[in-house]
Amino acid sequence: MATWTTIPDSSLEPGKPIRAIDALALRDNPVSITEGASGAPRIAAAALQTGTPETDWVLGRNAGASTGAVGTYAFLGEISLTTTAPGATRAGSSLRYAGIASINSFANNSSAVIATGNGGTPAGTWRAMGRSLAIIEFEQNYYPATLWLRIA
Repeated sequence: MATWTTIPDSSLEPGKPIRAIDALALRDNPVSITEGASGAPRIAAAALQTGTPETDWVLGRNAGASTGAVGTYAFLGEISLTTTAPGATRAGSSLRYAGIASINSFANNSSAVIATGNGGTPAGTWRAMGRSLAIIEFEQNYYPATLWLRIA
């Protein structure tokens, strides 16, 4: 990453030769701005010239992402009976795509079952965005599932 260098006005005098250190800063400073270096000015959203409002531009990038791409979310179940706290990370090999099935519709007093299984194994590393709870009840195993974000 390039380093931001503040060039004092007194170092740039009209009609005087430029010092090598100031020339290096003039070369490196634009790079440091684009890399977000400490002390460098920030690029304003209006300067991006995306042609659309910023929110639409960001949402368009998300909508174009493939299933399971870094930065996307998925509802996944774990293949082991473990309780997971928000922020925990897991390898995709220990997760499966999951879903929710409603029993007796979604009317009052209905229940839902989280269905995991052979829905496919996602690649990469994932971060839990919610809490998942493993339950063993009446000799039945309920595998945990929650919303996950792919981080790598």
